[in-house]
Amino acid sequence: MLDRQKSWKDARPALLIALALALLQIATGWITYQQSTQLVRDTKFSSAASLANGLVAAIADLVVLKDYAAIESRMLQTMANPEVVQAALINLEGKVLSGLQRQNGKPKLVFNLPTEVLSPQIQSQPLVQTVDELHITTWTKIDVGTGLGWVKLTTLVALDQDELTSLRQQTLWLSIASLLSGAVILGLFLWRAYFSLVKRESVIADQLDDVSTRLHQSEKLASLGQLAAGVAHEINNPIGYVSSNLNTLNKYIAIYDKTIDQLQAQAQPAAGQAPATAKPAPAKTPNHQAIRQDVQDLLRETQEGITRVKNIIQDLKDFSRSNAAQNFTLANLQQGLRSTLNIVAGEVKPRAELDLQLSPLPDVECVPSQINQVFLNMVVNAAQAMPKDHKGKITIRCGVAPDTVWFEFEDNGVGMEAATIARIFDPFFTTKDVGTGTGLGLSVSLGIVKRHGGQILVHSTPGVGTTFKIELPLRQPQALTNPSGVSA
Repeated sequence: MLDRQKSWKDARPALLIALALALLQIATGWITYQQSTQLVRDTKFSSAASLANGLVAAIADLVVLKDYAAIESRMLQTMANPEVVQAALINLEGKVLSGLQRQNGKPKLVFNLPTEVLSPQIQSQPLVQTVDELHITTWTKIDVGTGLGWVKLTTLVALDQDELTSLRQQTLWLSIASLLSGAVILGLFLWRAYFSLVKRESVIADQLDDVSTRLHQSEKLASLGQLAAGVAHEINNPIGYVSSNLNTLNKYIAIYDKTIDQLQAQAQPAAGQAPATAKPAPAKTPNHQAIRQDVQDLLRETQEGITRVKNIIQDLKDFSRSNAAQNFTLANLQQGLRSTLNIVAGEVKPRAELDLQLSPLPDVECVPSQINQVFLNMVVNAAQAMPKDHKGKITIRCGVAPDTVWFEFEDNGVGMEAATIARIFDPFFTTKDVGTGTGLGLSVSLGIVKRHGGQILVHSTPGVGTTFKIELPLRQPQALTNPSGVSA
């Protein structure tokens, strides 16, 4: 018995505090409910004034024109608000010129309304509001430089059942939230410990993202290293004929200089010699018309060669940038594909010919530099899959579905077994000779496509060839979903 009494005494302070807190929350909830009710009623006054002012602005010009049909139409629009019970247009003498009143829930015109008694307060103020148990009456003066009359608007002041229910629910939730405030304090300590763990996970995630970015850039640089010789060859071709054209152009300029010197000599006869006996022109002269035409062709070809070099270098710079924008943006993927093909031309031409079967595509929301990396990996892998004694063919197709676009890269190379297909997306797995590939190209490509919410489909037959199909959504959802992976 003594132990029970002691336990009661120990628990009594906590129970009394809990009871006091409960009573305090009940009182607070009741006060909050009353204040909320009054606030909603005050809002009704403001709403009534806004409706009246809006009606005055709409009909002021119509009152001048005495277009009562249009005035009644405007008043009917105001009566569409279920809070409005009556709307009336009153002249300076208090006569009701037009009035609408809600009957059985619908606004109707009312005729022969009694003349209103205009108090001094109404006559002297632009806006006057009065209230009784059921209605708010708002008087608004129509003034366009001179007084034309008043608009009288009667609206409901009582709260409907829905509003009362909403206020009670809000008050109830507020009381519950207050009662749980003590639990929140304890939760703060737990949250602090949880936050420490989440922050640690966030740091780890950031580090993984950094490693992924470095891995992606490493694969990009490895691709550039493999393509350097081919790019140098592509640049060497236009540079070669630019250099040749400049040498030929230099010879033509020398001919023009010689011809100009001869013409000047003919125009100035030697001292003591009559002009008629001047030195005759050379019997054999260059074909200046042909040289002129050839010079134009040389300049045009030279400009074309320089443009090709600039495009190749620009494509190479765009592809190799590590700080390219990582934000999703609308991009023309066919343009990115063609730019990538310019870079890999030197790698592909000795091994295979390209067959582009491209259909028009809409712009796709993506990270363009990353998708270009995927295109490059697909084309280079297809070219390197060709036997050394056989110049193959790479066919690139594209198309659009209702909410996706797709690209197919088909080659007629050696093909792959099912066991190889199951591993081709594993990091560092490669079927190429040592020093030819890093084994990261397809792994990086799959990661990029997954981050875009797409997928890569693979079909291959040994001795026949391989087809990679890339599917990408046209638009990115707010939260990207991870696809299931690769289908073989």
